[in-house]
Amino acid sequence: MREELLRILMQRLGSYISGEELATKLGVSRTAIWKQIRTLKARGVEIEVGKQGYRLTSMPDLLLESEIRRYLKARRFGRRLYIHERVASTNDLAKELARSEEEEGSVVIAEEQTHGRGRVGRVWLSPRGGLWFSLILRPNIAPEEAPKITLIFGAGVAKTLRRLYHVDASIKWPNDVLIHDRKVCGILTEVEAELDMLNFLVVGVGINANNSTQSFPEEIRSGATSLVEVLGKNVDRNRLLAELLNEFERSYEIFLKGGMRSLLIDWEDLCSTLGKRVRILTPRETIEGEAVKIDEEGALILKTDAGKQRRIIYGECIHLR
Repeated sequence: MREELLRILMQRLGSYISGEELATKLGVSRTAIWKQIRTLKARGVEIEVGKQGYRLTSMPDLLLESEIRRYLKARRFGRRLYIHERVASTNDLAKELARSEEEEGSVVIAEEQTHGRGRVGRVWLSPRGGLWFSLILRPNIAPEEAPKITLIFGAGVAKTLRRLYHVDASIKWPNDVLIHDRKVCGILTEVEAELDMLNFLVVGVGINANNSTQSFPEEIRSGATSLVEVLGKNVDRNRLLAELLNEFERSYEIFLKGGMRSLLIDWEDLCSTLGKRVRILTPRETIEGEAVKIDEEGALILKTDAGKQRRIIYGECIHLR
């Protein structure tokens, strides 16, 4: 009912609509309308209350299922949407759902995460205004193939940002999306498997959308950006999420049909790591050299200063200037 109430107010943006009319349209009491108005105002929606009724004064920046579905063309991805105000981690919630046999393509979304995670257990700051979501997948692949999913979804983010906002989005191996060499998106893929059988995987995507990075700690702020900071205006997060799911499903279907090679070509075209001198930090060593290419398993091929080629499966990549 809350979404339907908000939709009616949005249709009459700037004009008053009486509580009686709203109650009639929604088939509830005027008291119920007032309770929902209070809830919306508590979420930051700007609604004026007067003798003439209620008036929405500006379009709210809220994630709404009805608005997401306006742009959603994917058949499987997003068929079920779980939208939360605040959670510890969308990945954790998605894993709980997946263990309970939740269907592939279901998405867990949050306005805010209190304990978002990046790779190697790093904290991922997830304030209101960003886009934080996790997607449940059940591909019939071996667990060691999971990094391929991270690669193709990273390319999907970069392509979508370029198409929607005409920004020079690029990929830094393995899972960061950059604009002007600053991180705007990270992807964390987590797998549950038994021996050589994959039960499911969860792909968590975090995008700095309408949130400012100025409040981030200095060590993070210096290398981060957001879409609002790049564009100078807010983006429609509902449309962005839908367009990402559309792109992800298209790439995922190509992947399942054995088209990884063509997806890697897209990835390489968008990658800002290849051809650069890089430093790779792994749990066991630090390696420097030139990033030469990505193989079909998603590993980075590095040419060291000694002229040898090293295959890097996992590690943190730092672009050296």
